[in-house]
Amino acid sequence: MDIDLIKLRLKKMLGDERLEHSINTSKVARRLAIKYNYSADKAEVAGLLHDCAKDLDYKSLEKMVLKYSIELDGIIQKIPKLLHPLVGAVIAKKEFNIHDPVILKAIKAHSTGASQMSLLDKIIYLSDKIEPLRNMNGVEEVRKMAEKDLDGAVLMALDKGLIYLISKGSLIHPISIEARNNILNKVVFV
Repeated sequence: MDIDLIKLRLKKMLGDERLEHSINTSKVARRLAIKYNYSADKAEVAGLLHDCAKDLDYKSLEKMVLKYSIELDGIIQKIPKLLHPLVGAVIAKKEFNIHDPVILKAIKAHSTGASQMSLLDKIIYLSDKIEPLRNMNGVEEVRKMAEKDLDGAVLMALDKGLIYLISKGSLIHPISIEARNNILNKVVFV
């Protein structure tokens, strides 16, 4: 699908700040894809669409979960903000005509990571966390690592996210732990 058309349609779906975040994420994803020898076009599309459901209210997300029979586990049911990646993948498919399973999986995995992260999963997960509007504690360190070692940067971002959730006393989806352990095994034992 045409990038400009995606941006026009997203402009109608997202607030200005979320749209800017999505465009920034797509730019970072495109740059990282080129750096790590992946399709820049796929990365750009996934980056643009990763938060396409983020501005929907909980009732709308819930309706889409039911309408499209999206399977939820017990943890996601307790963490409503984890609905938007799942619904976002459906919106990408149904409303933006994206049928590439790798792009759809990257959209689904951008919040929690995935137990077995593809190169695009890593690029989108990381791009979402390090785009220029992000200012989490330690983001500069993650940005620098992204230039040298994608797995190392993803591990740093996962660690920082998990530490933040623990500090808030929040539930942690087990898939994030699996993602971390899988990446840690690659980084430490390579």
